[in-house]
Parts: sequence; C-alpha cells; structure tokens
Amino acid sequence: MLKVPAKYNRCGIKVKCLKCKYQVSAKCGATGNPISSCENKHQHRYNLIVCVPNTPGARRTRILQTKDFNEALVELTKFREELLVLGFHKQKITKVENKTTLNYFMTAYLDAVSGVNTPVILIRERSKQHIGDSLRAFKRFRTSLKNAGYHFDGMSPRDIKDEEVSIYHEYLLNDLKLGERSYNKHMGIMKTLFNWIRRVKDRDDVPNTFNHLQLNTVKTHVSIINKTEFEKILDAITVENSRHEPSGKYYYRDWLKPAYKLGLQTGLRREELLTLKWSDIVPVDDGKHVCRIPNLKVNRLMRGRTSKEHMKYIPVTKSLLSLLKELGYDQHKESDDRIIDRPDQSLEQAKGLLSRAFSHFNSFTDNRPMKFGVLRKTFITKLTIAAGPNAKLFTGSSSEAVLTGHYLSMAYIAANLDDFEVL
Repeated sequence: MLKVPAKYNRCGIKVKCLKCKYQVSAKCGATGNPISSCENKHQHRYNLIVCVPNTPGARRTRILQTKDFNEALVELTKFREELLVLGFHKQKITKVENKTTLNYFMTAYLDAVSGVNTPVILIRERSKQHIGDSLRAFKRFRTSLKNAGYHFDGMSPRDIKDEEVSIYHEYLLNDLKLGERSYNKHMGIMKTLFNWIRRVKDRDDVPNTFNHLQLNTVKTHVSIINKTEFEKILDAITVENSRHEPSGKYYYRDWLKPAYKLGLQTGLRREELLTLKWSDIVPVDDGKHVCRIPNLKVNRLMRGRTSKEHMKYIPVTKSLLSLLKELGYDQHKESDDRIIDRPDQSLEQAKGLLSRAFSHFNSFTDNRPMKFGVLRKTFITKLTIAAGPNAKLFTGSSSEAVLTGHYLSMAYIAANLDDFEVL
C-alpha cells in the first residue's frame, strides 16, 4: 500500500484511488472500511498537487504511474518548475478528431438532429424528446460493450456485428429489465443511426446489423375519455388538490382548465396547444373559421430540405367556437397573444406541467388512470367517425398506420356502428 510521510503529505503529494476516485486515507472513501482491506490497492497512485500562487483554492494536479515515493518527489519538483514556466496555466491539449469511430458518428448524428455543427442540407431536426432518447440509447450501447470488455472508444461502425448487438440485447433485457416498448425504442434508434451512417455519410461499407433484429410490434388498446370522466378531472383541478406529495410540488395553475378544454376540442400536441395564438383562428367563407397553424413535426423533419413551412388545419367546430368565445375570442381575435396565457411558465416547463398535472388531478377522481395524450386520441377518434378517411388531413400524423396504431379507439368506432346493417 502506498504511503506518504506526513511532511510531504502537507506539501503536495497525496495518494488517490483510480477506482473510486477518492483520496486514500485510513478508511476507504467509498466503503468506509479500513484501507488495509481495500481490494483496489493496485489502483492507488501518487497524486501531485501544486497550489497556484495568489489564487486561493486554485491548484494543479498530476497522477503518476510510479509507485516509488522518491521518484514521486523528483516528479513533484519537475511539475512545479513546468507550471512556473507555463505561468500556472493548464497546458492545452490538441485533440485530433477521428472521423471513423462509432463515437464520432454518434456525436455527428446528435448534432444533425439538434441542428448544430452541421451543414444546413444535412440537418434533420427532431424534438428534444427524440434527442434525449437517442443520447440515452447511445450511452447504454456504449456501457453494454464496455461492460463486456470492449475498448469502445476505438471501435468503428464496421465492428458492430451480431455478437455486439446480442450483448446490447441482453443488457437491455437482463440488466436494465426494459419493457417491450422501451426495448423496441432503443433498438429502433440504433437501427436509425446505422441507416443514417450509410445514407448521409456515404458509408456503404458499414453493415446495419440491427436490421437482423425482429422487433415485436406492441399492439396497445387505445382508449378515449368520456364526458363524465373529463368533467371529473376539471372539477378536481383546485388549489386544495394542488400538492403532489412525493415531490412536494404544487400543480395548480389557473390556465390548466382552459388548456385541457382546448386540447380536447383541437387534438393538438402540447407545444402546438401552448403556442396557439388568437391570430391562428382565421375566417373562411360564410362566417366559418379554421385554425391554421404550422405543422411543427413535419417542419422539423423537412428543415434543410425545403424553405416552405408546412401548415395544418383544425376545424373550428361549434363546440370549439363556443369555447373560444368563452376564453375571449371577441376581444382578442387577430391578435398575436397566446390563447393559453401562462405568465409564470416557459414553454418547456409548461409542457411538463401540462402532462404531470393531468395525471395528478385525475388521481383525485374515481376515473381509471389516464394521461394527457388521451385528449388527442379522443379528438382524432371522434373526428374520424365524423369525417371518415378525410380525418387524416387534419391530424398532422405522418401516416395512416400511425393514426390507426396509436390514436384511434377501434372499440369506440366499432360500438358506434350499431346502426350498421349488412343486408
């Protein structure tokens, strides 16, 4: 075990454990056990510490590989002299970017979907949730291979074969115990990454081994909210019910009720709902109105490929028009003010609150558990019954498969065919 004489311990030589990152003392910093029983003694190294003159608290450090204390003393003197010559500034390290590693391609992909450090024609901007999900999937892929003994930083996309995908598969299911939906999302993201490497980076030599996977399609039962359930949630939105016990946060806001009503009547996603302006309600023939807004999802996907802004249209039904008048349409029409006024919340904060508060206040009712997304599913299901195949023109969904797989309640549609006669 490495030791430092007391007088030298005070003047800049300590011992650090490279395993747990703690300074070595009488007890292990990680476990609290006597240091003599430490299983990581081979990871203990001399750590040189030099204080920067006239700068309280500032210091420079260097880990040594030698286990000889006399050599450490010599290195301490050299380290001090080196820092003196450099003016105690940290020496800059020029890092040469290796554009063949998997790490590089992961970073380049995240830049492309974030819209940074990327030529404009290659930007494929995605939502913050997609970026976060992708980053999480990449980190877990890296961890799974490192745990298996791979030197991940030196790996290229061509190194990823069936064996490496199998390691990731077992890590997600056995170690993280992910459910089927989360597992599919992780594997889908990795599949997208390798397709992107081949298509955008022109790497035809890179096989996409993730294509070998047979992902199970998760068929979920899409349920919608009925009038009684919705009214119970609105009644539960009170100051008295505001506190969320596990977190101690208060969820009540006076704009939540109108936001949920507007969400049910328009089927808009959270960001669309919270940025909707009075001027987005535009008149058409015979005094009728339509809600004309940017299709945020499509515009993100198309950014860099076209200068056009894609729009989508929401029908202003009698019930929606009545709600708009209740919220002040006659006073605010054609103004650029937001319909849902949220003075105390940024957009990201409001999006999070909108979702969490819906589930929170629903818990004060005898309703089944429901999430904010049930409002969009209810709108789309009812709209499909009324408009038939034309409903997809107003939803902004990327395909009919997405619409039927995630938003339509087949049970409700089937139940409303009770007047249907075959003969």
